Amino acid sequence: MYSYQPPFYSSPSASLKDRLRNFIRDKSTLNRLIVINVSVFFLYFIVNLIFKTVLFLSGEEATGFSETVLMWLACPASFKAAIMKPWTYITSLFLHISFWHLFFNVIMLLVAGKIFLNNLNSRQLLATYLIGGVIGNIIYQCSYAVFPVFADVVGTAKVLGASGAIMAVFAAAVLVRPNERLSLLLLGNIKIIWLFVIFLAFDFLSITKGNAGGHIAHIGGAAYGAVYIFFHLKQWNFLHIPKRYYTKTRKKEKFYTSQPYKFTDEEYNARKRQNERKTDEILDKISKSGYDALTKEEKDFLFIESRRKQ
Repeated sequence: MYSYQPPFYSSPSASLKDRLRNFIRDKSTLNRLIVINVSVFFLYFIVNLIFKTVLFLSGEEATGFSETVLMWLACPASFKAAIMKPWTYITSLFLHISFWHLFFNVIMLLVAGKIFLNNLNSRQLLATYLIGGVIGNIIYQCSYAVFPVFADVVGTAKVLGASGAIMAVFAAAVLVRPNERLSLLLLGNIKIIWLFVIFLAFDFLSITKGNAGGHIAHIGGAAYGAVYIFFHLKQWNFLHIPKRYYTKTRKKEKFYTSQPYKFTDEEYNARKRQNERKTDEILDKISKSGYDALTKEEKDFLFIESRRKQ
């Protein structure tokens, strides 16, 4: 039985150097998002190091750089402040000032993004990342405007990091492919739907522990990812409805409720051989160029074939 490529498939003989080289050469949307996040962090780190070194040698106190970066690039909790700096809704999605914050976000984006791209396309990944992150920021701002507990800090609080955007990607991937499994060090072989539930529960339980606004932004991003799948994609794979049962016309989408055409034995065998040849061609393409080289139609074909053979 064919099973589509796991999120972290690579040739067993590939060295770490080869994998790193292939990652850098890969210009996919997922890789570019990761590269942008990492590049912004290292640019911040290098400039901050130079700034502190110069001030130290000058005998001055090395403070102020981080505050300036947050002022201009992080998203303010106040709607009024954000109107004056609207670009912060986007720049905050790529800004990290802590290595471990960046590290865990990159790992999570790589996992969620690979699963997402096994079922959807790069344009949808970019849209989900950006819009989900912006929605997470807006819900973060709404919470600071509504809940009295934030009244004293709404003028100074800011949100940064890719977590809200990544949770949107993660939620979308989970709804499309809930039974995808990951092998984790502490949790073992676990379905991603349970991993997502753990993350979501952690955010809910952590609201009263600290960084409440950040956890609310995560939940907002996840909510957008779920809404995006339910109401906009029309890829109801989690309802087990194959694409061949509906087709698009110019005016509207027409859904077929009648029983599919019944093939004769000769037609069935000929169709089966044709599908097997097409599957072999696609698998050869994967072995030569990798799963990301497939078109969306080829990915859909493999998905339907794998479901049909289960």
